[in-house]
Amino acid sequence: MRSLILLSMLIAADALAQTCATKTLACSTTTAAALASTDCTASDGSRYQLWTFNGTAGDEVTIEMHSTAFDTYLLLLDPDGLPLTDSDDLAHTATDSKMVFTLTANGTWTVVANSLAASKTGDYTISLVCPNAVIVPPARRRATR
Repeated sequence: MRSLILLSMLIAADALAQTCATKTLACSTTTAAALASTDCTASDGSRYQLWTFNGTAGDEVTIEMHSTAFDTYLLLLDPDGLPLTDSDDLAHTATDSKMVFTLTANGTWTVVANSLAASKTGDYTISLVCPNAVIVPPARRRATR
């Protein structure tokens, strides 16, 4: 099994060297997407897409990636493009990925949504949960007499 640290560094370097289109992740949403043979390719032959979001230092974010087509892999790059954390499997029996991370700086963060194995493509979903995305309950009605 290859080292996830080495893989994350290779993908981060590839992501910065290639001109890959980026998509925007919005807080408290799940977005359907698909890896295709035309997407960026890491040096290990795996496909990936780049997603960005604006973050604030001290905020804890949760990022999840789910797919039935391939084994997912997530990587988080800070606003300077440095890899800070990654996720291969959500659990020992699952091939989905989840990261919970406290942001260390203000700025635009990049999520690398990747297939763990070379040349794997297919549908996936990606989600971002931010601390400021609060669902406000409906106001209580006053009883009238």
